[in-house]
Amino acid sequence: MTTSPEPDPIPERDRFIPLSKAQLVDALVARDHMTHESRNALERIARWFSLLFHLRFFNQREALKDAYANYDPDQPGTNAIDLSPAERSAFFQSLEPSLEAANFRRLTAYELDPSNATDRGRVRVQIKVPHDDFAEVRFYGRGRRKSRYTYRVFFGLRERQAEAFTYDYVVFCAAVANPMPRAARQSKLRPGALYLKLFRDIPQGDLTTLYPNARVVMKMQDKFIIGLPALIGGIPILINILPALSVLFIVLGAYLGLSGVVEEDSLKKALAALSGLAALGGFLLRQWTKYERQTLRYQKQVLDNAYFNNINNNRGFFDFLIGASEDSEVKEALLAYDFLLTEDAPISKQELDQKVEAWLLQKTGYDVDFEIDDALRKLRELKLVSETTEGLTACAPDEAEANCRAEWDQLADRLSHVSVSAD
Repeated sequence: MTTSPEPDPIPERDRFIPLSKAQLVDALVARDHMTHESRNALERIARWFSLLFHLRFFNQREALKDAYANYDPDQPGTNAIDLSPAERSAFFQSLEPSLEAANFRRLTAYELDPSNATDRGRVRVQIKVPHDDFAEVRFYGRGRRKSRYTYRVFFGLRERQAEAFTYDYVVFCAAVANPMPRAARQSKLRPGALYLKLFRDIPQGDLTTLYPNARVVMKMQDKFIIGLPALIGGIPILINILPALSVLFIVLGAYLGLSGVVEEDSLKKALAALSGLAALGGFLLRQWTKYERQTLRYQKQVLDNAYFNNINNNRGFFDFLIGASEDSEVKEALLAYDFLLTEDAPISKQELDQKVEAWLLQKTGYDVDFEIDDALRKLRELKLVSETTEGLTACAPDEAEANCRAEWDQLADRLSHVSVSAD
C-alpha cells in the first residue's frame, strides 16, 4: 500500500484562510474603515472574483467527474472495476491541482502513524486496518491546528477533554485491490474501485478510523477484565467435574452397547457431570457474550466517528472540492488586492506578504502561510495590478471592475464556442 512520498517534517503553517468570503469582506471593511460606497465597490469586486473563478473551474469539475465515472464504486452493477496503476496515477495527477487550489496538502507518513499523535483522539481504542485490501491510499488535509475535544471514559459515564492537532477537513482516497485478498472477499468494498471520502474535524490520532474496513482490537485491560473471571470461575467447575467425566464415558458406552450394565450410583454421577459441563458451557458463553458486546461498543465508536463527521463521498465530492477551490482563490485574490489598494505607495511582494500574514494572525489567531505568488498571479491575469521597480500597485476599483467584466466576456465567449463546437 502506498502512503505518502512527502518527508516526515510537518509544515508548521497552514495555507487555509479560516474565514468565509462574507467574513473576510466584513473584516476588510472594518480594517480599512471604509465608507458605504467603498464597501459596495469591494463587495462587487469580490462578486466578480467569484463569478470569474467559477467559470475557470467549471471545465475542471466536469473533466474530473468524467474521468472518475469509470472508477466510481457507485456506478451500476457489482462487478469488479479494472483500474490500472497508470490510470490511477493519471487520475491523482489531475485531482491534485484542485486539492492544492483548495489549500489541501497530502499528509505525511509521520502524520498517518497513530503513535506520533499528541493524543489518541476521540476514539480511544486500538484500530487494525487490513492494508492488503487496498492498492493505494492517500490522505489530504487542511486546517491543521491545535484544538480541544471531548471523549468519554469509564464505559461512557464520564467525559474528559484533550488538546491535540486536528484537521478541519480530511480527504480519504483509496483504490481497492483487484483481486482482493481472500479474507476480504466478504467485504462490501468493490474490487478495483476508487473511493473518495470527505471528513470534517478529525484529530490526528483518529486518521486510521476513517478506513471503511477499520476493525477494533480489544484492549489488554478489557481482555483481562473479561478473561480473568472466566479463568477463575471456570477452573473450579472443571476440577469438580473431571472425576465424573470417566463415569460419564462409561455410562455413554453402556447406552451405546460398548460396556456392561450401568449402576444407579454411576448414573447419578454421570448426570452430575453433564450438569457441570452445562454450567461450564453456560459460563463460558456468558463471558464470550461480554467480550462480543464490548467489541461492538468499540466498533460503534469507530463507525460513529466516521458517520457523523462524513460530509461527502465519491462523485459528490467534486462539487465540494471545486467549490472550496473557488472559495480559496477568491479569498487570496481579494486579500492581495485590498491590501495593495489601501497602500499609499508601491509595495514589494515580501512586504505585502508579511502585512497580510500579520493581519490574518491578528484577526484569526492562526499563523497562516499566505500564498502571495499565487494571489499575485491571479491579479496579474485579471490585469488588476501593475509592477514597477518601486513595487506593486493595485488599479482603482472602477478600472478593476471594467477589467473583470472584460475577462468575463472572454470566458463566456470561449465557453459558448466550446458548446457550439460540441453540438
